[in-house]
Order: sequence, then structure tokens, then C-alpha cells
Amino acid sequence: MNEGEFIKVVCNESGLSRDQAEILTQATLETLSERLTPEEADDLAAQLPESMQDLLISDRETPDDFGLDEFVRRVSERSGADVSEVREDVSAVFSALRLAVTPGELDDVLAQLPREFAEVL
Repeated sequence: MNEGEFIKVVCNESGLSRDQAEILTQATLETLSERLTPEEADDLAAQLPESMQDLLISDRETPDDFGLDEFVRRVSERSGADVSEVREDVSAVFSALRLAVTPGELDDVLAQLPREFAEVL
């Protein structure tokens, strides 16, 4: 899947414009990189379009430990969107991830997230 196809999925799932979907995707992937181990973030990045891989690169040695509410707050802060809207829109990015990466890789990512993330998956 290339970047355009990824963003199109986000647009279709969320109803956002292309520009808004790009901002949301960037904010979501950057926040996800804070929640994953560096190794897992690298593995996930390797399966995404090259133009999106840098969004997952982090210099952290260990992931931050936060739940869904903090995840949504961080995405909201990065994207400039309202928290109530972001919670639903983050689901669109996870839908695109589900289509872009292998099921095993998605399982590895989900294994590092608290169960409450099922709300946006």
C-alpha cells in the first residue's frame, strides 16, 4: 500500500479531507511510536510506505506507559483537532494500518497496547 492509498482509507473511514487525514495520520503514528518499543516501531515502519516510516522512528529506549485517553489527548494536541473528534478518527488510521501491514505485525503492535485500545480498533 502506498501513502496515497493509506490516506484514502483514512479519508473514507473518517470523512476527513485529505489534508486533515494526513495530519491525523502523522499525529497518530507519532503518538503510536511513543507507546511502542523502539524495535516494534521499527518493525511496523518497515511495512509502511517509505514516506511514512520516519513518523515511527523514536530515540526512546523504552515506551511511554499510557492508556487510550492519553493517546487520544496526544493525537489531539499534535493534530489540533478536538479530543472528542480524534477518538473516532484514530480508528480510521488503525483501519488503514490493518490493511497496510501483515496480520502478524498488527498482532505484535496490539500486544503492546492496553486492552482499552480495542475501542479504536
